[in-house]
Amino acid sequence: MIELSQLFFYLFAAMVLGVGLIVAFSKNLLRSAFALFFVLFGVAGLYVLLGGDFIAIVQILVYAGGVNVLLIFGTMLTADVSNPAKSNLSFQGILTALAAIGFFIVVYGIISSTNWGVITPAPMESTTRNLGILLLQDYVLPFEVISFLLLSAMIGALVLVIKGDQK
Repeated sequence: MIELSQLFFYLFAAMVLGVGLIVAFSKNLLRSAFALFFVLFGVAGLYVLLGGDFIAIVQILVYAGGVNVLLIFGTMLTADVSNPAKSNLSFQGILTALAAIGFFIVVYGIISSTNWGVITPAPMESTTRNLGILLLQDYVLPFEVISFLLLSAMIGALVLVIKGDQK
């Protein structure tokens, strides 16, 4: 019988690979951007299965939420996105097929020659609490320096935008 964690792994892996093909091969840039959201969400699910709860939340908030929304806005503000004059797909059939076959032969050789030891996994613990303690006790000074650096970069970007509007 298949375990629940294996079922979720196969579900997230199929989602990442299947929707990733849509991202790579879609001629519509907006459709690719929306499909990228689901790829990033599936990667976050894989992070959860690996026990990285903090990095999964960061993946959803920063990449799936922030970066992908910026990509969608940029795409929607571009003229004639739905009807591109040129396709962004560039295939060189024979070379691509040879490279893919060679890659899979190398990967198969590595997988088949490796001794895969089976271990019993330890129970998963939340990493967020330990990370919070490290950031706010042991590494509080570098954390604050980075926050001031990001604040100064944001202020600098605003100054540049204001100067650009005045010209």
